[in-house]
Amino acid sequence: VQQGKIRHLGLSEVTAQELEEATAVHPIAAVQSEWSIWSRDVERNVVPAAAALGTGFVPYSPLGRGFLTGTVDASSLGEKDFRRRIPRFAPDAAGANRAVVDTVQAVADSLGATPAQVALAWLLAQGRRLGLPVVPIPGTRKAHRIDENLGALDLELAPAHLDALGEASDAVVGSRSADPTWVSEGRE
Repeated sequence: VQQGKIRHLGLSEVTAQELEEATAVHPIAAVQSEWSIWSRDVERNVVPAAAALGTGFVPYSPLGRGFLTGTVDASSLGEKDFRRRIPRFAPDAAGANRAVVDTVQAVADSLGATPAQVALAWLLAQGRRLGLPVVPIPGTRKAHRIDENLGALDLELAPAHLDALGEASDAVVGSRSADPTWVSEGRE
């Protein structure tokens, strides 16, 4: 920053303590970590720390690695698909986690929206509720999904929708990472 080579600093998968220590050295513009309806562990410590420090949040996998869209069948993942190593995609967990997808789909149906739009709108609402700027980065392989995802900006979730999605997220089974020590969840 002092040499003019970069303007801002960001960190990925930090713990609240690591974020606070880094901010003591230099302001941190953003934290990138997995955050979605089915990955809420960052709300315990990292999100409150980011909000208190004025740090933005860039959630990756806001669609639950595709699972929240209702288009991913965990039992049909290819041998080389990295999601096969994630505990949430294990057969027993994926079956239990299907209840989250059903809730997302029900909310989407009630609003004339897609599950992806609901998942993204929920995340934006969480950012507002918790007091920090949130800029999710959903991955896509299809150009039309960009327009679909942008539709989340115009989607207003009612308190009843947020309650239903929150309750569904409480029932998620399995870790979000094959290596919990790699993500903040496993280090806090």
